[in-house]
Amino acid sequence: MGKALKRKGDKNMKKMRKIFAVLLTLAMVLGMSMTSFAAGESDQEAPATPATKGSITVQGLVPNEKTNLSIYKVVEWDAAKSEWKRATGITAAEVSDLKTKPITIDWAKIAEKRDSLTPIDTKTNVDTTSVTFENLEIGAYYVYAQSSKTTYNPMGEAVYEYGSDGLMKPADKTIDAKGSTYTLTKAFKGENGTTTYQVVERGEVVPFTITAVFPSYDKDARERAFQITDEPTGMKVTEVTVKVGGTPLEAGENTYSLVSVNADGTDGAPITALPAAAGQKVRVRFASSYIGTANAHAGQTVTVEVKAQITDAATFVNKASSDKGNNVPEVKGKLGSITINKYDENYDPAKTDNKLLADAEFSIAPIGENNTVGEKLHFVLVKDGEYKLATADDTENKVTNVVATNGTVKVTGLNDGTYKIVEEKAPAGYSVVEVKENAIITNGDNPNATVNVSDTKLHSLPHTGGIGTTIFTIAGCVIMIAAAGLFFASRKKTNK
Repeated sequence: MGKALKRKGDKNMKKMRKIFAVLLTLAMVLGMSMTSFAAGESDQEAPATPATKGSITVQGLVPNEKTNLSIYKVVEWDAAKSEWKRATGITAAEVSDLKTKPITIDWAKIAEKRDSLTPIDTKTNVDTTSVTFENLEIGAYYVYAQSSKTTYNPMGEAVYEYGSDGLMKPADKTIDAKGSTYTLTKAFKGENGTTTYQVVERGEVVPFTITAVFPSYDKDARERAFQITDEPTGMKVTEVTVKVGGTPLEAGENTYSLVSVNADGTDGAPITALPAAAGQKVRVRFASSYIGTANAHAGQTVTVEVKAQITDAATFVNKASSDKGNNVPEVKGKLGSITINKYDENYDPAKTDNKLLADAEFSIAPIGENNTVGEKLHFVLVKDGEYKLATADDTENKVTNVVATNGTVKVTGLNDGTYKIVEEKAPAGYSVVEVKENAIITNGDNPNATVNVSDTKLHSLPHTGGIGTTIFTIAGCVIMIAAAGLFFASRKKTNK
């Protein structure tokens, strides 16, 4: 009986061992499959672990401009379903298929429909260079920023990262704000296209291009103004063309107007006709009706093409400014000059005490292709020894000969190129000489040429002497004696 019970107990123990072994094997298999699944889930989208919220810091803002910022949720994480989903108001047009990797977010399209979205947080009148949005859940966010002067490009960032366990967690992210740029470029258009020159001549009409981005406005904004100002120095504006989004605009009450600018920067009188006065600022002011309330033109390229005539004879500057820009780009240029020095016959370039001769007169003409000499240039007297190139506006006192009053004469307002110098009149007691050296004005920072001319004295007529002179002298005396004899003979006859 005891042995039977013992055998029965051994059998039961063996069964228990087998069952335990099976259970242990099952546990190991299940453990391996769960690890594999977790890894697979990590490859797809790992469920978020409980953690603190993330943040987005926007840096690079223009200081002291009272910038207003708003943040909008674009994509959020559904922890219950372990999947991404679009936030309220966001469609497939702005965010691509959420199951694709990576998910594509069109921040520009989101910016276009911003007015229909509700921000989750706002920051107003920010004067610092950075600001932080905190307490952000895992997801993707769009940030809008605008000040009274600067409209920033659309910005966005995803607030999450993967931990060492392969699970998502909120993260702190940073965005560099980039404002819309307002640039001024010089575009001298020659026969070969868009060759850019630094040196021009007085009276030349020079085209400039101001490029900007049409601003957007908060839906609750009360002041909706936009203006671009051209600021010429040494020039006068002759023509203005405005384009928005590549489409030319005609000036009018529902598009834009041209106005002058007062000394304090405020709008002056309307400009109804061009050209403007020399140095007069010309402002393009967009009409409030054109700006509108729907931000229909926001983000479009604005092009203001300005043509200005050079009025100065030495330098010119063209600046551009905008009430929406924080920079004032400028273009500088120069005009060429020629200095002619008139020396006596003892001129030595190695000496510094050469004698100058006063009152010589010169003409100047451009040399073109194939060494063809053009017509003589006309000049206007500035002061003794200095002239400027005449323009169509200079209707009086134009001359072709420039006078070296004190031995030196300078002409300004010339383009780069080669010029023929001709001495038209020599100083008293000197002869006119051929000027073999041409004046060459080069394009660059120093567009000035100098020509030195030496002269020769006039000498007395030579006394040759010889038999010829004697014969002429004797013949003259004979003629005089014969005339005297005839005179006295006629007197005697008369007396008889």
